[in-house]
Amino acid sequence: MKRFKARMLLSAAFVAGGLMTAGCASTADTQLHGDPCWPDRYANESRAAVVASFQPQVENGHILDQTIWNMHFDYGTEKLTGAGMDKLDQLARKRPHPDARLYMQTARDVGYDPEKPGDYANKRVELDSKRVAAIQKYLKASLTGRESTFDVQVHDPVYPGIDVNPGVAPRVYVPSPQERSRGANLPVVPVTGISGVPGQAAAPATGPGSPPPPPPSSGGSPSGMGPGM
Repeated sequence: MKRFKARMLLSAAFVAGGLMTAGCASTADTQLHGDPCWPDRYANESRAAVVASFQPQVENGHILDQTIWNMHFDYGTEKLTGAGMDKLDQLARKRPHPDARLYMQTARDVGYDPEKPGDYANKRVELDSKRVAAIQKYLKASLTGRESTFDVQVHDPVYPGIDVNPGVAPRVYVPSPQERSRGANLPVVPVTGISGVPGQAAAPATGPGSPPPPPPSSGGSPSGMGPGM
């Protein structure tokens, strides 16, 4: 019996060694040279590299989605607006389970006195603390009977938006799906000029969030068209 087991182990070792020598596949053309796993091995690595590049975007997008903004409070106070309570309900009722880490934009809606710059920082810290407490209090009341512990972290992100005309027109705020379902539209952005084109007259916006038209060519006709066309 012991001799039989020894033969079985020896046979298994020979088979494993043969598989390691052959690689992923073995044919008459690839047994002695080349990579028998081409192109699958390299396609797999390339796919993983491309997918990995999107991971920071996914993580940043999730953080912004988990953020309670200044606009979710009455200006300069810790009182949640209806939109703020709706946002918290949305985050707290996600399926299969909510993310217990929430983020809150630091208070940017407090007055600044250039004579007392230190007061500005103190007011922001104080208002941030009150707003975090207001968030925790509302979540506890909203989730009665199924309470969860949420960690609210303060950060200072930029509003998600699109630079229509950098340095000239303000950023266009992109409404969330919930805001769009309530009828929120992109605001009309006044375009006061075209950046980088000296002497160009101001161009009115043609629609909500419309970028300015391209400048005409030096010949007076649109780019790509000659006189008389």
